[in-house]
Amino acid sequence: MNMTEYENEFSRFPTQKITKHNFKNIDDDIAPLINKINSLRTQGLLEEAASIIQENKDTLSQCIVDAITFRTWEEEIYNAQKYAKQQQQSIYFEPQEPDCIQGDVWIGGD
Repeated sequence: MNMTEYENEFSRFPTQKITKHNFKNIDDDIAPLINKINSLRTQGLLEEAASIIQENKDTLSQCIVDAITFRTWEEEIYNAQKYAKQQQQSIYFEPQEPDCIQGDVWIGGD
């Protein structure tokens, strides 16, 4: 793979910004559901636990990282490494601060 080829199954970096995930901490509202799932898992009732997870996917996805999220992070880190190795310092002459990377120079302002 040459330096300009990026993984793009889960990541669109560098053509798009890295995905920002806004996970929430587990609180009193969701803790009983997670405790129930964990209890079922420890009892070996995996199908029942999986069913509850599926039924509550939207709620749980705000608090629990899944394999797709890990895969996205992995690709974005990989792509960021490749991108960083290719970059050279850039100088911007723009009135507004550009979306640039560390080490770039911005000469501008209103």
